[in-house]
Amino acid sequence: MELGASDRVQEDKLARYFSWDPLKDARFSGSVVGEGHIGGKGRSLLFGMKVLRDSGDEELASVEMPESIFISVEVFEEFLEQIKDLNDIIKSDPDEIEKVFLAYELPPYVRQRLASFLSEVNFPVAVRSSSLLEDSLKYSFAGKYRSRLLHAEGDLARRTLLVENEIKRIYARTFFPTAVEYRCKHGLGDDKMGIILMRAAGEWRGRYYFPTTAGVGYSLNLRRWSTRLKAEDGLIRLVFGLGTMSTRRGYARIFSLTNPCLRPEGYNPYNVMRHAQECFQMIDGIKGDVVTYNINDPGVLDYLWKYYGKELGEYVQVYREEDEKGYWENLDLTYSKYNVDDTSKVCITFERFTKHNYDFFKRMRKLLGCLEHSIGAPVDVEFAYEPKAKKLELLQARPLWVESQTVNLDDANLIGKTIILKADRMVTDGQAKGIPYLIYVDHKIYVTATNKYEIARIIGEINKKLGPNQYILVAPGRVGSSNPALGVPIQYNELTNCKCIVEVGIPTLGFMPELSYGTHFYSDLEVDNVLYMPVFAGEKDNVFNEDWFESTPCERLPGLGIRIYKGNFDVYMSCAKNVGIVVAGEDERNGKDMDNR
Repeated sequence: MELGASDRVQEDKLARYFSWDPLKDARFSGSVVGEGHIGGKGRSLLFGMKVLRDSGDEELASVEMPESIFISVEVFEEFLEQIKDLNDIIKSDPDEIEKVFLAYELPPYVRQRLASFLSEVNFPVAVRSSSLLEDSLKYSFAGKYRSRLLHAEGDLARRTLLVENEIKRIYARTFFPTAVEYRCKHGLGDDKMGIILMRAAGEWRGRYYFPTTAGVGYSLNLRRWSTRLKAEDGLIRLVFGLGTMSTRRGYARIFSLTNPCLRPEGYNPYNVMRHAQECFQMIDGIKGDVVTYNINDPGVLDYLWKYYGKELGEYVQVYREEDEKGYWENLDLTYSKYNVDDTSKVCITFERFTKHNYDFFKRMRKLLGCLEHSIGAPVDVEFAYEPKAKKLELLQARPLWVESQTVNLDDANLIGKTIILKADRMVTDGQAKGIPYLIYVDHKIYVTATNKYEIARIIGEINKKLGPNQYILVAPGRVGSSNPALGVPIQYNELTNCKCIVEVGIPTLGFMPELSYGTHFYSDLEVDNVLYMPVFAGEKDNVFNEDWFESTPCERLPGLGIRIYKGNFDVYMSCAKNVGIVVAGEDERNGKDMDNR
């Protein structure tokens, strides 16, 4: 098929992006250690900084990148040459691989460069992977390798050794089963590892180091929660504290960059409270590692007020219950009266931040648009932002893989089929027909289950028994949550044969789906073309057909709340209409044991 003019322009831009070499740019070459490629994550970040500095826009040119050095993949190869019997060692278990790698040293010139960097940057640092395959347009490798935030007190030699060991641990991860299986699954070969050593974004606030806000941003929003939004508006996922919370399936604030006050969860105080961030992360200067606190923990609000004062009210509100209804109160100078009791909860809602920082949202939209225009593809970024100083730091920038198919729901063949699930928001284009199995987690059993992790592992075992694209998973709350109270804590590698995930919101039980843009879980869904949609039980234009689930024959796993339905299921999703449906057709296999399939 002949390419159109706009397609050729996009291809030319992508070609320039992939061929750009930071070693040939005097502004960046001095930060590279070794020769050759610095890996995808490092090269794309430097390309992003090049684009912003060359943009001619003062707001964009003022975006900063924390002090960094980039260690090339040549150093990785040089390191591996020392290891005897490498081919046998990499077949060992992960602990043994790491133990062997830690026993060898990095080249002397690299260790000297690490010491030089750390002597100038006496702050917490991020040690991040940057492999060759992370330069792929399609494969994100999110969460497959290792990145670490840390802080070391003591003399320079001790700090250097700590960072050197982290680099060797990242090298070892290249050969861990998780990464090897991911590469094999997608037909990718061996990988080579570069490293980014970067000052961690943030400031010291007493004992702890963290940025006020951080998050991820996307130039394209394919999961719109309102017809008032357009895909090209873009979105960000923002958290208070370290941005590590924004890449997990915890709560974060989702903003459309053209309409930041439009919440995906709506404006009901209870629903906002259920979606609001409570836990945040900081680097502990004494422990030297990342720590997690809940803002409702004793003493935490006092600590934050000490360093933020009235500014804290930009991010934090107090939720109170009264007569079975909830309402919000803002923090003010007499915040001490808001002691948390059984009827109140402190939440990070970003309510006032949203109203007082429209310039930030405009700046982020401009930044994402500039990068997309220059790269020739949609982009995603990681960033940190200090609102008071208006200091924006770019931590990562890369092309965003988008694969979509046009679906016309009017053409969907629904004759003789039953709609069992329907969503009215946050759906992309996609369809899947003839799926033979549906795995359902009963919310009534799951909510009181004491074996939630066992439930997740059992689903993983069922997954192994089924072939590719063989089932739909329907579960309450957020699938893959690190907090089992919020949803089934299943790992993505336990869902390798899943074709569609449906998260069911049951607000009365505390189960709420959440737009997972920016998380490692979401990145894997996109790469593997796994369909996803949230269904909000009881809400207008949503369908959770409990009658079907209760009356249809199935295989039930006692005590686990897991049901396995056999049938003929179709999924249709339309981004233009913001509608997704799952339908069930007649099938004679219903009620038969899965092992006899």
